[in-house]
Amino acid sequence: MSTPDQKITLRRATDMDAAALKAVIKAAYARYDDRDLSLPAVEDGLRDIIAETPVFVAEDSGGILGGLVLRFNPDNAQIENVAVSPLAGGRGIGKALLAHAEGEAKSAGFSELVLATHFALPENIALYAHLGWQETGREGVKVYMSKPL
Repeated sequence: MSTPDQKITLRRATDMDAAALKAVIKAAYARYDDRDLSLPAVEDGLRDIIAETPVFVAEDSGGILGGLVLRFNPDNAQIENVAVSPLAGGRGIGKALLAHAEGEAKSAGFSELVLATHFALPENIALYAHLGWQETGREGVKVYMSKPL
C-alpha cells in the first residue's frame, strides 16, 4: 500500500508490468460489479496491448497504482482505458495519466483526444467534463467524449 506523500512517476509500460497492471484494472472495475453493467474484460490481452500500442503506468515505490491505454487512430488519439487502484484514489493519478496522454497525443501530431465511457457511470462522465472533455454523442450504453489538444 502506498501513502500520499510517495512520489508518483509515469512511464511507458513493459511486458513485465502486465500482471500488476491487470490486477489494478480488475480492482478498479470491481467497484462497478454491483451495477450489473456488463463491462468488457478490459484487462484481457494486456501483454499484446502493451506490445502494440502506447500503455502508460503510474507507480510509486510500492508498485503500479494505475494505467492508461492510448491508441493512435488515423484521425485522432483514443483513450481505450484508464484505471486507478482503489487504494490510490484521491491522489490525482487518473488526472495525471490523462494529462500525460494529452501530451503524448499532442507530441504525435494529433489535435483531438477521444474516449468512450458507460452511460451508467455518471461520476466518470462528470470527471471528464470537469477536466475539459465534451460529450459528442451516445450510442447504446456508450457515451462518446472528446477533448481538443
